[in-house]
Amino acid sequence: MKIWLPKEIGFCNGVSSAIKKATSVTGKAYCLGELVHNAVVTRELQQRGLTIVHSVDEVPDGETLVIRAHGAPKRVYDEAARRNIKIVDATCPSVRAIQQKAKRYHEDGYRIVLVGDASHPEIVGINGWCDDSAIIFDGKGKLDLCDAEKVLVMFQTTFDTRFFEKSLQNISTDRVKTLEIFNTICYTTSQRQYYARILSARCDLAIVVGDGNSSNTKRLYEIASRNCPTVLTDGIPTDIDLSKCKNVCIISGASTPIELIKGVLETMSENAKDTVIETVVSDEAVEAASEKVAEEEKVMGKDEAMLAKAVSEMKEGQRYKLGQKVKCRVVLVSDDGVYVSIPSSKKEAFIPNEELAMDGNFQAVKDELKAAMEADAADKCTLDCAVISVDKGITLSKKVIDERYKDDALVEGIKQGNEFQVTMTRVGKECLTGKLGSYTVIVHASQIKIGYVKNLNDYLGKTLRLVVSNPEKVDDRKRVIFASQKTILLAEKKAKEDEFWNNIAVDEIVDGKVLRFAPFGAFVDVNGFDCLAHSTDLAWEHINDPSEVLEIGKTYEFVVLALDREKNRVSLGYKQLQPQPWDIAEQKFPVGARVKGKVARILPFGAFVELDKHIDGLLHVSNVSWDWLEDINTVLKVGDEIEVEVLEFDKENKRITLSRKALLPKTEAQPEPEQKTEE
Repeated sequence: MKIWLPKEIGFCNGVSSAIKKATSVTGKAYCLGELVHNAVVTRELQQRGLTIVHSVDEVPDGETLVIRAHGAPKRVYDEAARRNIKIVDATCPSVRAIQQKAKRYHEDGYRIVLVGDASHPEIVGINGWCDDSAIIFDGKGKLDLCDAEKVLVMFQTTFDTRFFEKSLQNISTDRVKTLEIFNTICYTTSQRQYYARILSARCDLAIVVGDGNSSNTKRLYEIASRNCPTVLTDGIPTDIDLSKCKNVCIISGASTPIELIKGVLETMSENAKDTVIETVVSDEAVEAASEKVAEEEKVMGKDEAMLAKAVSEMKEGQRYKLGQKVKCRVVLVSDDGVYVSIPSSKKEAFIPNEELAMDGNFQAVKDELKAAMEADAADKCTLDCAVISVDKGITLSKKVIDERYKDDALVEGIKQGNEFQVTMTRVGKECLTGKLGSYTVIVHASQIKIGYVKNLNDYLGKTLRLVVSNPEKVDDRKRVIFASQKTILLAEKKAKEDEFWNNIAVDEIVDGKVLRFAPFGAFVDVNGFDCLAHSTDLAWEHINDPSEVLEIGKTYEFVVLALDREKNRVSLGYKQLQPQPWDIAEQKFPVGARVKGKVARILPFGAFVELDKHIDGLLHVSNVSWDWLEDINTVLKVGDEIEVEVLEFDKENKRITLSRKALLPKTEAQPEPEQKTEE
């Protein structure tokens, strides 16, 4: 079975930015609605102290209010300013741009039309920036705007791209004099909807991971379900039959955490053999992008040649620039340096002794040049130099060029697989470029690290460790090297994993640092390797969330429960190293012990008394009192604190028998009422 993943997964930039801003707030804060439509994210933020409110009226004066990614109406900001409430604005940049357009065009007398869901918080917020005067249109039916002179039409960022043109056709603007239309559907939304369409069309099953309250997630579900059976899940699906599926695609909403997607992948990998994970980015696409960058470099070279030709037509004093590379021929070797001639120039240039050699041994260079001149070896008398001065003649430097291109000597070793380093100086289309001597080094976005790189600009000025996969990746004619840092990182990761797997065994006790929580358990770092402690192995009793037992960032002892090197998975247990409640209870409540407990519940045959957390004992009605009781409720009620004696402790069946009457003075027992029998 193949699992198809789109290029776009995890949080979009707007959601990432919103979460980063919200988590940067220290202390108690309030959020106007859910920051993003995802229950997992909402729960984690609430655990950090973020309280969700539905109106700014619920926020005390002077406190901090986080504006969610969907934005908010202008009146919220005005009210916050009036009451000295600090605003942390996590509005998605795309939504913020629409709000500003709505405000500006409204002030210019335009009638604002917002195409989308009238009840969606994004549309409500945008409408609030044009005095709630916008016409909200769902794109269906007909909308007549013949009475308006100037109209601005914009779209909800998560609007279905397939209905963009149709919705415009449904708007009648025959008499509108000025019509402005902005396609404000988010690029991320468009991409995810596109992948939902093309992947679901080729698969037997589509799994949409995200919150059912998320507008963009529901849209993905609607799109995929038109092509194949589709499942919408906000957790880990366990009841999906994959036995007849050959191709399954996983699509995620813009507010879906990467941990949920990883959990779905792990579960599916467990349930299906021979699972192969594919993405929609192919090797051919990588090569095509790289070739395009090389062509761009080639075009740049042509432009530089044209520029050099134009400069050569200028006056002699203006034709050379500092740092410019020139080719020259040795004319005279003198005591203080070397005189050279530059092609197409009427003047000679001079190379001082100190600019002849990188190592400072200028005399050896001069001796070689003298020998070449005597032998009339023209190629050895031709030098590449850089212009370092144009004052009172042209002064050149050979060592500057030697320094600039000294790394060319590394290329032969690079072809053999040697590691090298290059600083990235330019962002191309889906790639980074840098210079190694006279070579341009191209690193595609997919080869920068293990995982997806969202912003290539983050790597500008960074030095990467690189290798080439084979000598064909070095083009000496074009002076281009296609390299990868990811290859090095994968090799190091494998070596680290091999060391890890060779030094771990089932039942071994290890130290693990809690990294993050998921609905199904906790991810734990053991010697740099991600392991999973499932919720059922964290505590002997049922828990709703791993945070009830563990804390993120803390180190605990775990026992290794299972190892699966083929799937690269390690299962850990925490509860196995903790005493079981009934082991403790056996010591605390031995037979004959007098203990206190609280009546937890009452049944016709007796009462269950809570002796400890998750430990109950049975007080049979016959052991409540020396007197016969027709109704136990006449003596006990839920919540009563009572003292009892342990009559029997059955650890195997987890049963404790208690007696209250054993601690009471023995009285003459009252006879049981005679049972009436029918004659």
